[in-house]
Amino acid sequence: MKMLRYRVGALVSAPIGSRMVLSLEEGPGDLGYGVAVDYLRGEIELVRSDRRLLASGTVSTQIPVECARCLEPVALPLTFTFEEAFHLSPVDIPGENIYAVTDDGYLFLTAPLREHIMLHTPLRVLCKPDCRGLCPECGHNLNEGDCGCVRELDPRWAALRAFRLPSE
Repeated sequence: MKMLRYRVGALVSAPIGSRMVLSLEEGPGDLGYGVAVDYLRGEIELVRSDRRLLASGTVSTQIPVECARCLEPVALPLTFTFEEAFHLSPVDIPGENIYAVTDDGYLFLTAPLREHIMLHTPLRVLCKPDCRGLCPECGHNLNEGDCGCVRELDPRWAALRAFRLPSE
């Protein structure tokens, strides 16, 4: 994926309140730090304020992840609201992620989009709600059928067999 770089120099020199819409339509690619996307789609509106550009919009994407139980690949669709401020001149505050428009009038969306995707990705993704996972003995994917391993319940947990959930 090419760098998500947009020329916004005209908006930087425009009066306060001026607007511009960026259209995202990107194919598969890597945003860095292990964040890969199948696509990025959406519109981001930029509004010129006194010392920054305010970006807001809705972004849709799909990311490849692994099922937390069986480790099979899962295509996870995500849609999130994107809101970020981009300073018109570089600002350096230690420990802060501050985005700025470059001196030559470019806006880079790669890092802020990557961060939003990371924040909106659930910690546990399942391939299906009733995923059976992997056999703890041999590692066979139990969604594909039983593996034949004999699993004995630890006798210390045997009393719990008397308790059944209402759905069982």
